[in-house]
Amino acid sequence: MNYRHPFVSSIGVAAVMLAYGACTHVQMTHVPPGQSLGVALAKKPEVVRMPGPPPGVVVQNPTPAADLAKSENTARVAEAFSRGEFCMTAGNDDEAIAAFQDAVKLDPTFTEAWQRLAALYEKKGDSKKAIEAFRRSKNIASQQGEG
Repeated sequence: MNYRHPFVSSIGVAAVMLAYGACTHVQMTHVPPGQSLGVALAKKPEVVRMPGPPPGVVVQNPTPAADLAKSENTARVAEAFSRGEFCMTAGNDDEAIAAFQDAVKLDPTFTEAWQRLAALYEKKGDSKKAIEAFRRSKNIASQQGEG
């Protein structure tokens, strides 16, 4: 019985290549358990690093605290907007208005929230507030290049 398995033949080829030094140009790095590969490579002196900025150039990196605060604010805006959409769909216009007002307080440049407010104010019969919300939405959109 002549049985050949492709996996067995590939292991045989790999063993022969290793025995004859076909992979001598490959450098291996041992990474101890619990240590990341990035840390292990950072300890190697031959690892090429990206050049820094030219002398005299000041690079301002945002602080992690600022990024965290921005992402938390974005999450609160998204939550308020989603709540407004849900209330609007359910027919709870007063709660939807309150939610969209929360969204624009957190992010005054959020045009979609201003548009929803305008529609809800118009539906409630408050034309003055509806026009003001629509104008804000239109001004913000034109400043951002959206419209």
